[in-house]
Amino acid sequence: MTAKRFPYLLGHAEIAFLYGVERQTSQLWKTRGVLGEPDAVISGNPYWLLPTVLGLSEDGSREFDVQRLKEYKVQITGGYEVGDPADLPAIVGLKEIPWIFGKKYMDVYQWRVRKSFAPEDAVISGSPLWLLDTVLQDAEQRGRTTVQEGIARIRAGEREQIKPRGRKPSAEPKPEPQPLPEARTFRPGEHSVEDVTAFAAELLEAGFSMTVRPRR
Repeated sequence: MTAKRFPYLLGHAEIAFLYGVERQTSQLWKTRGVLGEPDAVISGNPYWLLPTVLGLSEDGSREFDVQRLKEYKVQITGGYEVGDPADLPAIVGLKEIPWIFGKKYMDVYQWRVRKSFAPEDAVISGSPLWLLDTVLQDAEQRGRTTVQEGIARIRAGEREQIKPRGRKPSAEPKPEPQPLPEARTFRPGEHSVEDVTAFAAELLEAGFSMTVRPRR
Protein backbone atom coordinates (compact mmCIF):
# COMPACT_ATOMS: atom_id res chain seq x y z
CA MET A 1 0.00 0.00 0.00
CA THR A 2 1.37 3.41 -1.00
CA ALA A 3 2.08 5.73 1.94
CA LYS A 4 -0.22 8.73 2.06
CA ARG A 5 1.39 12.09 1.30
CA PHE A 6 0.08 15.55 2.14
CA PRO A 7 1.50 18.86 0.87
CA TYR A 8 2.95 21.43 3.24
CA LEU A 9 0.19 24.01 3.62
CA LEU A 10 0.17 26.83 6.14
CA GLY A 11 -2.56 29.06 7.50
CA HIS A 12 -2.15 32.19 9.58
CA ALA A 13 -1.46 30.15 12.74
CA GLU A 14 1.46 28.27 11.17
CA ILE A 15 2.88 31.41 9.55
CA ALA A 16 2.81 33.22 12.88
CA PHE A 17 4.46 30.21 14.55
CA LEU A 18 7.33 30.07 12.03
CA TYR A 19 8.07 33.79 12.35
CA GLY A 20 7.49 34.06 16.09
CA VAL A 21 4.73 36.66 15.82
CA GLU A 22 1.08 36.92 16.81
CA ARG A 23 -1.52 35.44 14.49
CA GLN A 24 -2.93 38.94 14.02
CA THR A 25 0.46 39.99 12.61
CA SER A 26 0.22 37.37 9.88
CA GLN A 27 -3.28 38.58 9.08
CA LEU A 28 -1.95 42.15 8.96
CA TRP A 29 0.75 41.05 6.49
CA LYS A 30 -2.04 39.77 4.28
CA THR A 31 -4.00 43.02 4.60
CA ARG A 32 -0.93 45.12 3.75
CA GLY A 33 0.05 42.97 0.79
CA VAL A 34 3.25 41.62 2.38
CA LEU A 35 1.66 38.18 2.19
CA GLY A 36 0.06 37.64 -1.20
CA GLU A 37 -3.27 36.09 -2.07
CA PRO A 38 -3.75 32.53 -0.74
CA ASP A 39 -2.38 29.67 -2.82
CA ALA A 40 -5.52 27.74 -1.87
CA VAL A 41 -8.87 28.44 -0.22
CA ILE A 42 -10.58 25.43 1.34
CA SER A 43 -13.83 25.59 3.30
CA GLY A 44 -13.51 29.35 3.42
CA ASN A 45 -10.02 29.31 4.96
CA PRO A 46 -6.87 30.68 3.27
CA TYR A 47 -3.71 28.56 2.92
CA TRP A 48 -0.26 29.20 1.50
CA LEU A 49 2.41 26.85 0.14
CA LEU A 50 5.60 26.49 2.15
CA PRO A 51 7.84 28.18 -0.49
CA THR A 52 5.45 31.15 -0.49
CA VAL A 53 5.69 31.50 3.28
CA LEU A 54 9.47 31.08 3.43
CA GLY A 55 9.72 33.73 0.72
CA LEU A 56 8.58 36.34 3.27
CA SER A 57 12.12 36.30 4.66
CA GLU A 58 13.83 37.11 1.36
CA ASP A 59 13.90 40.90 1.84
CA GLY A 60 15.64 40.53 5.23
CA SER A 61 12.96 42.37 7.20
CA ARG A 62 11.75 39.18 8.90
CA GLU A 63 13.23 35.76 9.56
CA PHE A 64 11.63 32.39 10.18
CA ASP A 65 12.79 30.08 12.95
CA VAL A 66 14.57 27.01 11.53
CA GLN A 67 13.73 24.84 14.55
CA ARG A 68 10.07 25.80 14.35
CA LEU A 69 10.07 24.91 10.67
CA LYS A 70 11.27 21.41 11.59
CA GLU A 71 8.55 21.14 14.27
CA TYR A 72 5.90 22.16 11.75
CA LYS A 73 7.05 19.59 9.20
CA VAL A 74 6.94 16.79 11.76
CA GLN A 75 3.23 17.50 12.33
CA ILE A 76 2.37 16.85 8.65
CA THR A 77 2.40 13.10 8.13
CA GLY A 78 3.89 12.28 4.73
CA GLY A 79 4.51 15.98 4.14
CA TYR A 80 6.10 17.15 0.92
CA GLU A 81 6.80 20.50 -0.71
CA VAL A 82 4.75 21.90 -3.60
CA GLY A 83 5.98 24.95 -5.46
CA ASP A 84 3.00 25.67 -7.71
CA PRO A 85 -0.66 25.78 -6.59
CA ALA A 86 -1.56 24.03 -9.85
CA ASP A 87 0.32 20.96 -8.59
CA LEU A 88 -1.71 20.63 -5.41
CA PRO A 89 -3.81 17.47 -5.11
CA ALA A 90 -7.56 17.85 -4.56
CA ILE A 91 -8.02 18.75 -0.88
CA VAL A 92 -11.34 19.29 0.89
CA GLY A 93 -12.61 20.53 4.23
CA LEU A 94 -15.82 20.14 6.15
CA LYS A 95 -17.75 22.50 3.88
CA GLU A 96 -16.93 20.64 0.65
CA ILE A 97 -17.40 17.08 1.91
CA PRO A 98 -21.23 17.37 1.90
CA TRP A 99 -21.00 18.03 -1.86
CA ILE A 100 -19.44 14.60 -2.29
CA PHE A 101 -22.35 12.81 -0.61
CA GLY A 102 -25.26 15.15 -1.34
CA LYS A 103 -25.64 15.59 2.40
CA LYS A 104 -25.94 18.48 4.82
CA TYR A 105 -23.04 19.74 6.91
CA MET A 106 -24.55 18.30 10.12
CA ASP A 107 -24.73 14.83 8.55
CA VAL A 108 -20.98 14.83 8.00
CA TYR A 109 -20.45 16.33 11.45
CA GLN A 110 -22.37 13.43 12.99
CA TRP A 111 -20.28 10.90 11.05
CA ARG A 112 -17.16 12.41 12.63
CA VAL A 113 -18.69 12.44 16.11
CA ARG A 114 -19.59 8.77 15.74
CA LYS A 115 -16.12 8.04 14.31
CA SER A 116 -17.69 6.63 11.16
CA PHE A 117 -15.65 8.81 8.85
CA ALA A 118 -12.01 8.82 7.80
CA PRO A 119 -9.67 10.73 10.14
CA GLU A 120 -8.41 13.99 8.65
CA ASP A 121 -5.11 13.91 6.77
CA ALA A 122 -3.97 17.16 8.39
CA VAL A 123 -5.15 19.92 10.70
CA ILE A 124 -4.03 23.35 9.50
CA SER A 125 -4.77 26.43 11.59
CA GLY A 126 -7.29 24.41 13.57
CA SER A 127 -9.25 23.19 10.53
CA PRO A 128 -9.34 19.52 9.46
CA LEU A 129 -8.41 18.77 5.85
CA TRP A 130 -8.68 15.62 3.75
CA LEU A 131 -7.31 14.54 0.42
CA LEU A 132 -10.24 13.92 -1.91
CA ASP A 133 -8.86 10.42 -2.51
CA THR A 134 -9.01 9.72 1.24
CA VAL A 135 -12.71 10.63 1.36
CA LEU A 136 -13.56 8.60 -1.73
CA GLN A 137 -11.68 5.53 -0.51
CA ASP A 138 -13.44 5.75 2.84
CA ALA A 139 -16.82 6.07 1.11
CA GLU A 140 -16.12 2.95 -0.95
CA GLN A 141 -15.11 0.94 2.11
CA ARG A 142 -18.25 1.97 3.99
CA GLY A 143 -20.55 1.54 1.00
CA ARG A 144 -21.63 5.17 0.96
CA THR A 145 -23.12 6.59 -2.21
CA THR A 146 -21.29 9.56 -3.71
CA VAL A 147 -22.54 12.30 -6.02
CA GLN A 148 -20.51 12.63 -9.19
CA GLU A 149 -21.58 16.24 -9.72
CA GLY A 150 -20.12 17.23 -6.35
CA ILE A 151 -16.89 15.36 -7.02
CA ALA A 152 -16.61 17.04 -10.41
CA ARG A 153 -16.98 20.48 -8.79
CA ILE A 154 -14.12 19.70 -6.47
CA ARG A 155 -11.88 18.27 -9.18
CA ALA A 156 -12.57 21.43 -11.22
CA GLY A 157 -11.15 23.50 -8.37
CA GLU A 158 -14.37 24.80 -6.87
CA ARG A 159 -14.25 25.41 -3.10
CA GLU A 160 -16.19 27.26 -0.45
CA GLN A 161 -14.72 30.76 -0.60
CA ILE A 162 -13.77 33.25 2.09
CA LYS A 163 -16.77 35.23 3.26
CA PRO A 164 -16.26 39.00 3.34
CA ARG A 165 -16.01 40.48 6.81
CA GLY A 166 -18.38 43.10 8.09
CA ARG A 167 -22.11 43.54 8.12
CA LYS A 168 -24.06 41.96 5.28
CA PRO A 169 -25.59 44.65 3.07
CA SER A 170 -29.35 44.90 3.19
CA ALA A 171 -31.26 43.77 0.12
CA GLU A 172 -33.75 46.60 0.61
CA PRO A 173 -32.78 50.23 0.00
CA LYS A 174 -32.69 52.49 3.06
CA PRO A 175 -35.56 54.97 3.29
CA GLU A 176 -34.78 58.61 2.59
CA PRO A 177 -34.20 60.58 5.80
CA GLN A 178 -36.96 62.91 6.91
CA PRO A 179 -36.19 66.53 5.94
CA LEU A 180 -35.22 68.84 8.78
CA PRO A 181 -37.73 71.51 9.80
CA GLU A 182 -36.79 75.12 9.13
CA ALA A 183 -34.90 76.85 11.92
CA ARG A 184 -36.82 79.35 14.03
CA THR A 185 -35.60 82.22 16.15
CA PHE A 186 -37.39 83.21 19.37
CA ARG A 187 -36.85 86.73 20.76
CA PRO A 188 -37.81 88.22 24.12
CA GLY A 189 -40.94 90.35 23.82
CA GLU A 190 -41.90 88.72 20.53
CA HIS A 191 -42.42 85.14 21.66
CA SER A 192 -43.51 83.45 24.83
CA VAL A 193 -42.14 80.46 26.70
CA GLU A 194 -45.14 78.54 25.39
CA ASP A 195 -44.04 79.24 21.79
CA VAL A 196 -40.59 77.81 22.49
CA THR A 197 -42.02 74.82 24.34
CA ALA A 198 -44.47 74.02 21.56
CA PHE A 199 -41.74 74.08 18.88
CA ALA A 200 -39.44 71.92 21.01
CA ALA A 201 -42.23 69.42 21.62
CA GLU A 202 -42.97 69.29 17.88
CA LEU A 203 -39.33 68.44 17.10
CA LEU A 204 -39.04 65.76 19.78
CA GLU A 205 -42.30 64.07 18.75
CA ALA A 206 -41.01 63.92 15.15
CA GLY A 207 -37.88 62.09 16.33
CA PHE A 208 -35.42 64.95 15.89
CA SER A 209 -32.70 65.80 18.39
CA MET A 210 -32.26 69.41 19.42
CA THR A 211 -29.46 71.66 20.67
CA VAL A 212 -30.26 75.02 22.29
CA ARG A 213 -27.66 77.76 21.79
CA PRO A 214 -28.62 81.06 23.45
CA ARG A 215 -27.72 84.28 21.59
CA ARG A 216 -27.79 87.93 22.67
